[in-house]
Amino acid sequence: MNKSSQDSPPEQIQSNSKKAARRFDFQLLFKETIESAVDRCNNACVDEDSISDEDSLIGPPIPSDTPSTSQTCESIDSSSSDEDEGIEEDEEESKIPLSHEAELNHGSKPVSAFAFDSSGARFASGGYDYSVSLWDFAGMDASMKSFRSLQPFECHVIKSLAFSQTGDSILAVSGSAQAKILDRDGRELIECVKGDQYIVDMSKTKGHIAQLNGGCWHPTSRNEFITCSDDGTVRVWDYCTAKKSQSAVIKTKTKSGQRTVPTCCTFSRDGKLVAAGCNDGSIQMWQHGKLYVNTAKLIRDAHNNGHDVTSLSFSYDDVNLLSRSMDGSLKLWDVRLLKHPLHVAEGLENMFPSTDCLFSPRNEYCLTGTTLKRQGHCVGELVIFEKNSFKEGVIRLAWHPRINQIFCGTTSGKIRIYYNPKISNRGALMCISKPIKRVRPTDAVYEPFIIAPNSLPPRKVGRDGFEKEHYTLRQMLRAVRYAQRPPPKNRVPELPVSGPGERGRIGAAGSTLHSFVARQMGLSRKIDDNEDPREAILKHAKAAEENPYWVAPAYKKTQPHPVLANKVEEEEVRDELEPVYKQKKM
Repeated sequence: MNKSSQDSPPEQIQSNSKKAARRFDFQLLFKETIESAVDRCNNACVDEDSISDEDSLIGPPIPSDTPSTSQTCESIDSSSSDEDEGIEEDEEESKIPLSHEAELNHGSKPVSAFAFDSSGARFASGGYDYSVSLWDFAGMDASMKSFRSLQPFECHVIKSLAFSQTGDSILAVSGSAQAKILDRDGRELIECVKGDQYIVDMSKTKGHIAQLNGGCWHPTSRNEFITCSDDGTVRVWDYCTAKKSQSAVIKTKTKSGQRTVPTCCTFSRDGKLVAAGCNDGSIQMWQHGKLYVNTAKLIRDAHNNGHDVTSLSFSYDDVNLLSRSMDGSLKLWDVRLLKHPLHVAEGLENMFPSTDCLFSPRNEYCLTGTTLKRQGHCVGELVIFEKNSFKEGVIRLAWHPRINQIFCGTTSGKIRIYYNPKISNRGALMCISKPIKRVRPTDAVYEPFIIAPNSLPPRKVGRDGFEKEHYTLRQMLRAVRYAQRPPPKNRVPELPVSGPGERGRIGAAGSTLHSFVARQMGLSRKIDDNEDPREAILKHAKAAEENPYWVAPAYKKTQPHPVLANKVEEEEVRDELEPVYKQKKM
């Protein structure tokens, strides 16, 4: 035992053992608090009533024509009620940021895709010109120019772009069979694998084998994303294994069990459902993370058969689903009861298979774009409906909840931004007020150079991975020395080569024994080009008859006189060596 416990008396030990935790009655404490609050209120009322009306007033007397206190209170109440009504009307009108407009130039062809990061500071746009432009509101001025433009798929139209939840990567989908993931600055991180196009069963292939139609990231898992393709599948990918194979394959089917093409795909806001719209007008949904054999929810006749479903959008509470189709309709569905749509809007013509639809950040409005062709020109409209009544209050749309601004992609290659300075923040407001940078005149003497050479060595690569455009001090000095060097002198003729040759030059004839002997033999036996060869041979005929040496001695005993044939027989061609069609028929 401890020494202190041995020295303490037994009475103190018994009293400590009987101690227990203190208990509180919550109901009793709550009742006492209410009673004390009521008492304080009554005391304050008594103090106000105790003030005498006969006390001397401080200040000048009140004018006779001044209305009484009751009248002023009534007038104040009436005016305040009118102001409240006006404020309510203004609030209803100011929920949609449409008071101001800004325009960004992506290119000369239609804008088919754009995406925003979660903070709303940066966004990307893609179009029919095969290019992806990256925009940064903090770095832009009033000229509204993108800080980078690239073509990740060379000659394929950009169909879909999506930022990850962390904002550090972009999912890019085009008309090719392989999706790519880029970083925030446009560098390629990975490329999904392509499947074997000679395999019939799509579940056995490692990737898509036909052009892609859409894709998006999982709302909660940072490494998971989905893509849909013309091969009739929706594939679930993982960022770490996308180079080798997909994680799961979902097959979309028609009513008769045949293959149908998914034209768009998306996740629900909580990530529990995977939804796909097909070219037969159906909307099919599966439970995420389970076997993707049977659909969890199905709307077989959501839109007209033969018309692509261009876009699907879940509400922020995952209760409603908005669908847009090429049949010119916009439909609102209740995910809990999918037999009939809640509201239908028709007559919304669209000419592009990437027309968007979406919900406002407060789930109060539904937005979509229309495309009409009038007098040879495409005319677009931004249509806004109330979600509850579908009353009326462009290709791609986006309404960012943080910056509270609406973005519309048009067929002319322009991106229109709608905002209201009173209820919108950051975004376009950051760059509209910035003055445009003045372009330096072309007749300037020198470009500004960096004076501190240690801060940026030659050809240093910045954080974004791209080489800096301006010169360093060392490069500038090298250029000056090159410009000030004396002109080159006249070229000195090359010296003759001694020996067989060097550096591609052949030496003079006679430098070797073989060339010397060949030259001597050629000089000693010079042949005249004008001499007849037959006559040159017949010169030696008489000497050959008188003094034979090669052929005549061999036939001297057996055939002293040469016997020559009177007729030369032609060589017979064997029929078996000739082609079949040239052989003689028996």
